[in-house]
Amino acid sequence: MDEMKQFIQFKLGIHDYAVEMSSVREIIKPVKVTQLLGSPAYIQGIAKVRDGVVTVVDLRKKFNIASTDEGEPRIMIFESDSETEKIGLWVDDVVEIRESNSIEKVPNIIHQGTIKEVLKIDDAIIPVMDIEKLFSSDVLAWLGSNIE
Repeated sequence: MDEMKQFIQFKLGIHDYAVEMSSVREIIKPVKVTQLLGSPAYIQGIAKVRDGVVTVVDLRKKFNIASTDEGEPRIMIFESDSETEKIGLWVDDVVEIRESNSIEKVPNIIHQGTIKEVLKIDDAIIPVMDIEKLFSSDVLAWLGSNIE
């Protein structure tokens, strides 16, 4: 039997996704975000959170997902591998914490990009985002070249 893992299930628009709970530093209510000139549209800006500054990324804009007015928006905060950058993902709602060992890799025929596996829960499958790939992509590249 595979090891049980914990996941945080969240919504982007009408779509459900998940991330491994161990990668999330904290989840906060939305805070004031200061826009940065010249940033890509999916980077909402920067926000002051407790002990530092967090770059806030709107995944709906990054992946062209329509917004909804349902749910309670939250910012999930992660640290990059270098632990020097804190990145907040703006999500439409945090649904619940899931514990599962029913996990499958994404089929090779599907472009894997930022989805590394899927949770099988009841009749549903929930894509699990690969936070490391997401942060090693253009988000951190842009941050590294534009914020000193």
